[in-house]
Amino acid sequence: MSLLYEQARERPEHPAISYRGERIVFAELVEWIERLASGLRQRGLGPGDAVGLVLPDDPWFVVTLHALTGLGAIVVPVNPAFKQAELEYCFRSAGVSAVISDERSAGVCGRIVSGMEGEVQLITTSSAHGQADTLDAVLEEGKGGRLEARAPEEPFVYQFSSGSTGRPKRVPRTHAQCAAEAASYKALGLVPEDRIFSAIPMFHTWGMGACVFASAASGATVVILEDPQPFLRRRHAALELIERERATVFPGVPFNFRLLAEAPTRADLSSLRLCFSAGTALPRSTFEAFGERFGVLVRQLYGSTETGMIAANLSEDPVATFASVGRPVWGVEIEVVDEDGETLPPGEVGELAVRSPAASDGYDGADQKSREAFRDGRFFTGDLGHLGDDGLLYLEGHRKLLIDVGGFKVDPIEVQDVIRAHPCVSDVIVVGVRDEDAGEETVKAVVVPSQQCDEHELLSLCREQLANFKVPRLVEFRDSIPTSPLGKVLRKDLV
Repeated sequence: MSLLYEQARERPEHPAISYRGERIVFAELVEWIERLASGLRQRGLGPGDAVGLVLPDDPWFVVTLHALTGLGAIVVPVNPAFKQAELEYCFRSAGVSAVISDERSAGVCGRIVSGMEGEVQLITTSSAHGQADTLDAVLEEGKGGRLEARAPEEPFVYQFSSGSTGRPKRVPRTHAQCAAEAASYKALGLVPEDRIFSAIPMFHTWGMGACVFASAASGATVVILEDPQPFLRRRHAALELIERERATVFPGVPFNFRLLAEAPTRADLSSLRLCFSAGTALPRSTFEAFGERFGVLVRQLYGSTETGMIAANLSEDPVATFASVGRPVWGVEIEVVDEDGETLPPGEVGELAVRSPAASDGYDGADQKSREAFRDGRFFTGDLGHLGDDGLLYLEGHRKLLIDVGGFKVDPIEVQDVIRAHPCVSDVIVVGVRDEDAGEETVKAVVVPSQQCDEHELLSLCREQLANFKVPRLVEFRDSIPTSPLGKVLRKDLV
């Protein structure tokens, strides 16, 4: 909150948020945050309480996040597209004391909290589902008043990082770590006159950092695209909003930039001065198409849930350095290491190990995974890359098995566990099939049936338990899964 108090003091009438054509200035934003925090405190929420946040990208998300963290509560932002089993896992893993949801998620969240041990409050954005407690009511009852500064070591957020060994891992980050990430966005050169176009999910580290944290640190206005998913259906609205609001900064994923480059709608995007693509490698075809269509060059950025932003390409020649994710951002050190953790010279490919003041200290409830990934003061990312002689970082792939679907990470083990539970399945392996032209992946399930098996039944099971982006688009039936003489699955033979 200290960053927002600074913005409200220096530029109280400057817009903090633009949404549906309306402006919320910093003074008004801080007032709402204080009142909501007061109302939440009256409901017994306070320091150390974990609160699930199942909200779309809108002003409520920003206000609620800051109100909770200003109280010392721990925000647990969750993908609103998750199905009941996925939401319940996150809530139980974090040990939430309350859940705040919009009306679309209210029903499923209500079923989950009613089955949890102890009293778990449910607060919603409306009373459409008969909910007695709404954010409007909490805000109205709040008395306001300045929120005290939190200790740097207090937990700020629990986020979930996809892994390659089953369920997502809970990643705690403190107030100090999140403040360090906010400072790194300001160090990119963001200023109050900037207008950040927000179309990436704020529950995700990339969206939370590039939009919520960046605005608080720099005083820039966040221009929020209403209901950005699915982006294919919203790309015309996105182009209109960027042009109308004269957005200057556009954080996105390759999927966003490709769809806008292919849109039939005309738009003037000349106001954009910084476009950053993250999440997966930006295909040259997308880079060239967006640049030719709009006259704006997209730069690559690299980060992770565990560390926040790691590197960004701010080169004076973004064409010549197109394939690079740039240099480490403020406070970050990157080493390329071999299997023994020893530093490799420039040009040699190895795993990326990161030191960052924004990095988490480890996973909660996963001691073995923490020891493997967090050691010697470094986070071992599982990503492969090399440093050029000029200090620029180039990514070369992943050690992990994650599949990238439109900027979302899919853990194949999680999808396999769902499919394997079907009685007709003897074995299953899930892989990502890459479309080289689009630079994106599709989820494919290779199934060994134990009896006659229907593809539609398997997909229906997945749709019941998994977010839509995790559901396989391809299903292949085989007599067996190919393995090496040592029994290792030959995934390359399944793609």
